[in-house]
Amino acid sequence: MSKNGHVHFSDETRQAALFETMILAAGSDGDVSKVEVEEIYRRVFERPEFHGIHASDLRQAISRAAQQVAQAADLPSILQSIAERLPDRGSRELAFGLAASVAWADRRTHPPEVELLKALQHTFELDDAEVARLYELAGEQAPLPPTEAR
Repeated sequence: MSKNGHVHFSDETRQAALFETMILAAGSDGDVSKVEVEEIYRRVFERPEFHGIHASDLRQAISRAAQQVAQAADLPSILQSIAERLPDRGSRELAFGLAASVAWADRRTHPPEVELLKALQHTFELDDAEVARLYELAGEQAPLPPTEAR
Protein backbone atom coordinates (compact mmCIF):
# COMPACT_ATOMS: atom_id res chain seq x y z
CA MET A 1 0.00 0.00 0.00
CA SER A 2 1.16 3.49 -0.63
CA LYS A 3 1.33 6.21 2.00
CA ASN A 4 -2.11 7.49 1.02
CA GLY A 5 -3.71 4.11 1.71
CA HIS A 6 -4.22 3.12 -1.90
CA VAL A 7 -3.23 -0.33 -3.04
CA HIS A 8 -0.34 -0.82 -5.44
CA PHE A 9 -1.88 -3.42 -7.69
CA SER A 10 1.41 -4.71 -9.01
CA ASP A 11 2.69 -5.74 -5.60
CA GLU A 12 2.65 -9.22 -4.16
CA THR A 13 1.07 -8.44 -0.81
CA ARG A 14 -0.97 -10.37 1.70
CA GLN A 15 -3.95 -8.24 0.70
CA ALA A 16 -3.58 -9.25 -2.96
CA ALA A 17 -3.35 -12.91 -1.92
CA LEU A 18 -6.62 -12.58 0.00
CA PHE A 19 -8.31 -11.05 -3.05
CA GLU A 20 -6.99 -13.83 -5.27
CA THR A 21 -8.34 -16.45 -2.87
CA MET A 22 -11.82 -14.91 -3.02
CA ILE A 23 -11.66 -14.68 -6.83
CA LEU A 24 -10.65 -18.34 -7.05
CA ALA A 25 -13.67 -19.27 -4.93
CA ALA A 26 -16.03 -17.12 -6.97
CA GLY A 27 -14.90 -18.58 -10.27
CA SER A 28 -14.26 -22.17 -9.23
CA ASP A 29 -17.67 -23.41 -10.42
CA GLY A 30 -17.34 -21.61 -13.75
CA ASP A 31 -19.93 -18.95 -12.92
CA VAL A 32 -19.26 -15.80 -10.91
CA SER A 33 -22.66 -14.88 -9.54
CA LYS A 34 -23.88 -11.51 -8.34
CA VAL A 35 -24.21 -12.82 -4.77
CA GLU A 36 -20.59 -14.00 -4.82
CA VAL A 37 -19.40 -10.55 -5.90
CA GLU A 38 -21.60 -8.97 -3.24
CA GLU A 39 -20.05 -11.31 -0.65
CA ILE A 40 -16.55 -10.22 -1.72
CA TYR A 41 -17.56 -6.58 -1.23
CA ARG A 42 -19.18 -7.33 2.13
CA ARG A 43 -16.13 -9.18 3.44
CA VAL A 44 -13.75 -6.48 2.19
CA PHE A 45 -15.66 -3.73 3.97
CA GLU A 46 -15.87 -5.70 7.26
CA ARG A 47 -12.23 -6.81 7.47
CA PRO A 48 -9.46 -4.60 8.89
CA GLU A 49 -7.00 -6.25 6.49
CA PHE A 50 -8.67 -4.28 3.70
CA HIS A 51 -8.93 -0.91 5.42
CA GLY A 52 -7.52 1.75 3.17
CA ILE A 53 -9.23 0.40 0.07
CA HIS A 54 -11.72 2.93 -1.15
CA ALA A 55 -14.84 1.81 -2.96
CA SER A 56 -13.41 3.26 -6.16
CA ASP A 57 -10.27 1.10 -5.78
CA LEU A 58 -12.14 -2.10 -5.07
CA ARG A 59 -13.07 -2.85 -8.67
CA GLN A 60 -9.46 -2.43 -9.69
CA ALA A 61 -8.31 -4.74 -6.86
CA ILE A 62 -10.81 -7.40 -7.93
CA SER A 63 -9.84 -7.01 -11.59
CA ARG A 64 -6.14 -7.30 -10.77
CA ALA A 65 -6.75 -10.42 -8.67
CA ALA A 66 -8.78 -11.95 -11.51
CA GLN A 67 -5.91 -11.23 -13.92
CA GLN A 68 -3.40 -12.87 -11.58
CA VAL A 69 -5.59 -15.94 -11.23
CA ALA A 70 -6.18 -16.15 -15.00
CA GLN A 71 -2.45 -15.87 -15.72
CA ALA A 72 -1.53 -18.71 -13.37
CA ALA A 73 -0.21 -21.81 -15.07
CA ASP A 74 -2.44 -24.07 -12.99
CA LEU A 75 -4.26 -24.29 -9.66
CA PRO A 76 -1.30 -25.65 -7.65
CA SER A 77 0.93 -22.78 -8.79
CA ILE A 78 -1.54 -20.04 -7.83
CA LEU A 79 -2.24 -21.76 -4.50
CA GLN A 80 1.48 -21.97 -3.79
CA SER A 81 1.89 -18.28 -4.65
CA ILE A 82 -0.97 -17.39 -2.31
CA ALA A 83 0.45 -19.55 0.48
CA GLU A 84 3.85 -17.88 0.18
CA ARG A 85 2.22 -14.48 0.67
CA LEU A 86 0.22 -15.79 3.64
CA PRO A 87 2.98 -17.35 5.73
CA ASP A 88 1.21 -17.20 9.11
CA ARG A 89 -1.60 -19.46 10.28
CA GLY A 90 -4.03 -16.62 11.02
CA SER A 91 -3.75 -15.26 7.47
CA ARG A 92 -4.27 -18.70 6.00
CA GLU A 93 -7.33 -19.31 8.16
CA LEU A 94 -8.71 -15.94 7.10
CA ALA A 95 -8.09 -16.74 3.43
CA PHE A 96 -9.87 -20.07 3.78
CA GLY A 97 -12.78 -18.40 5.60
CA LEU A 98 -13.07 -15.75 2.90
CA ALA A 99 -13.05 -18.42 0.19
CA ALA A 100 -15.68 -20.45 2.03
CA SER A 101 -17.83 -17.33 2.45
CA VAL A 102 -17.71 -16.58 -1.26
CA ALA A 103 -18.31 -20.22 -2.24
CA TRP A 104 -21.29 -20.44 0.13
CA ALA A 105 -22.73 -17.02 -0.81
CA ASP A 106 -25.42 -18.57 -3.00
CA ARG A 107 -26.35 -20.97 -0.16
CA ARG A 108 -24.97 -24.06 -1.90
CA THR A 109 -21.52 -25.40 -2.57
CA HIS A 110 -20.95 -26.96 -5.96
CA PRO A 111 -18.46 -29.84 -6.38
CA PRO A 112 -15.76 -27.62 -7.98
CA GLU A 113 -16.05 -25.21 -5.03
CA VAL A 114 -15.66 -28.12 -2.60
CA GLU A 115 -12.57 -29.25 -4.52
CA LEU A 116 -11.08 -25.76 -4.31
CA LEU A 117 -11.75 -25.59 -0.57
CA LYS A 118 -10.08 -28.99 -0.14
CA ALA A 119 -7.08 -27.79 -2.15
CA LEU A 120 -6.87 -24.65 0.01
CA GLN A 121 -7.09 -26.78 3.17
CA HIS A 122 -4.24 -28.96 1.95
CA THR A 123 -2.05 -26.08 0.74
CA PHE A 124 -2.62 -24.04 3.91
CA GLU A 125 -2.12 -27.12 6.13
CA LEU A 126 -5.40 -26.61 8.00
CA ASP A 127 -6.90 -29.46 9.97
CA ASP A 128 -10.48 -30.65 9.66
CA ALA A 129 -11.58 -28.96 12.90
CA GLU A 130 -10.28 -25.56 11.73
CA VAL A 131 -11.94 -25.97 8.35
CA ALA A 132 -15.26 -26.99 9.93
CA ARG A 133 -15.18 -23.96 12.24
CA LEU A 134 -14.40 -21.56 9.39
CA TYR A 135 -16.99 -23.11 7.10
CA GLU A 136 -19.61 -22.81 9.83
CA LEU A 137 -18.80 -19.11 10.28
CA ALA A 138 -19.02 -18.62 6.51
CA GLY A 139 -22.39 -20.36 6.39
CA GLU A 140 -23.71 -18.11 9.14
CA GLN A 141 -22.22 -15.03 7.44
CA ALA A 142 -20.58 -14.40 10.80
CA PRO A 143 -17.41 -12.35 11.23
CA LEU A 144 -14.26 -14.35 10.65
CA PRO A 145 -11.66 -14.53 13.42
CA PRO A 146 -9.22 -11.62 13.67
CA THR A 147 -5.63 -12.06 12.55
CA GLU A 148 -2.58 -10.50 14.11
CA ALA A 149 -0.48 -10.42 10.96
CA ARG A 150 0.00 -7.20 9.10
